[in-house]
Amino acid sequence: MGKFKPAPKQAPPAYMVSFCDMMTLILTFFILLVSMSKEQQAGLLAEGVGSFIVAVKSHGLNGILSGVEKQEVFDHTRRKFNLPPEEDPERRAEDHTEASTLELIKAKQLNSLAPHDELTYPQVASFATDSSELSLAGKSYLERLAPSLLPKHNQLLVIEGHANDAGPNHNGNNHALSIARANSVRGFLLERFGFSENRVHARAWFLELEGKPNANRFVDIRLVTPASKK
Repeated sequence: MGKFKPAPKQAPPAYMVSFCDMMTLILTFFILLVSMSKEQQAGLLAEGVGSFIVAVKSHGLNGILSGVEKQEVFDHTRRKFNLPPEEDPERRAEDHTEASTLELIKAKQLNSLAPHDELTYPQVASFATDSSELSLAGKSYLERLAPSLLPKHNQLLVIEGHANDAGPNHNGNNHALSIARANSVRGFLLERFGFSENRVHARAWFLELEGKPNANRFVDIRLVTPASKK
């Protein structure tokens, strides 16, 4: 009599994937999009990777990780991309309509200069309330970035200040504080690294996103390269 051989266990159907499999596919697709994109934005990549790690650790469920634990994940991820900590990651999903509108306004303003390519450096410096003074940490970060920020040939460096926390020092004028912060970064780059004054421009928005405490106390930088004329 032959030895009994148990029937092999049936494998799961090919269409069934685990949550981790699905998230891995999404992240792979996201990385492909980033690698093929014309403009590399480390801030967006850090947000995507950080959110992926949080989703895996929480198994896709809300309430598994506390706000502090999420903040630790986001900060750790941003450090890998040489970015400053994110002030309020819980507000990422808010104000999409307003943010999209302001991004269109900002893009229109820059596009009016000329057809161009650009590299974006988000939140290169953060500031205390009602202040335009660069901190030691901000100066140190700018020193590390300076070689990448130096405009070459016909490039322009556009420094955008942000503020929604103006107080007595600036007569409650957020636009004035935004300009002061942009000029603070501009002055540091000109004095410390000898950037050309004609190649470095300070700018500010006339309108900031409302309802986001501490979210607009920073400076963004864009390295703009006008498209070559054919």
